[in-house]
Amino acid sequence: MEKVPHDISFGGFYFSPVLVSGLLGVTAALLTARLLDRYRLSRYFANPPVVIISLSIIYSVFIGAVFVGI
Repeated sequence: MEKVPHDISFGGFYFSPVLVSGLLGVTAALLTARLLDRYRLSRYFANPPVVIISLSIIYSVFIGAVFVGI
């Protein structure tokens, strides 16, 4: 049988697993962007905002697949 992701309860509020993985993915992408800016590696990208959006999508899918179980 296939596992169905359940809502995540936090403080009596129920959150969708997609919302949780999305928030964690955006947070991880922002931390990665800060590291890229700190070590001046973002200057090698033609369009850094597109890289941040792409990283947030990649991190969200990875977190959703591995940790949340979407």
